[in-house]
Amino acid sequence: MNLENAPVSRSTGILSHFVNLNIVIPEAFILGSDEHHVDVGSIINLVCIIEKSPTPPQYVFWYHNNRMINYDTSRGSVTVQTDPGPTQSRLTIRQAVESDTGNYTCNASNTKPASIFVFVTEGDKMAAIQRRKTSAARKILNEMLLTAMLAASLVLAR
Repeated sequence: MNLENAPVSRSTGILSHFVNLNIVIPEAFILGSDEHHVDVGSIINLVCIIEKSPTPPQYVFWYHNNRMINYDTSRGSVTVQTDPGPTQSRLTIRQAVESDTGNYTCNASNTKPASIFVFVTEGDKMAAIQRRKTSAARKILNEMLLTAMLAASLVLAR
């Protein structure tokens, strides 16, 4: 039987009714990019959004390297606040230390988990990471410029 056209026989004839079935799959994502950099001693703030959910999830758990940290009393300074409509769960870790570096996962009861990698480094290490990123981007840009100039000189030489 086709769901879009399910005929029903009646004494007065056949009655048809068309039905459109929309399946909504809730999705979770953490605001920002795939990685997050913070300085030692600062605050880690991660926000997980659950979209397209007809009802709020029964729970939202946060994991650090596969260890649930919602109720982590050993680390301390960890809070989780979850608000409905659309569901947002905020993980806050105060006084970040280097051991807080790692994969953070937001796992809601009705979605696939969402993850982000957090790097906690001292200020001078953070500056070195930023310099490496800037240096790599500059190198790529220089190579592209050199290639364009070479292509232009070949065209002009003809």
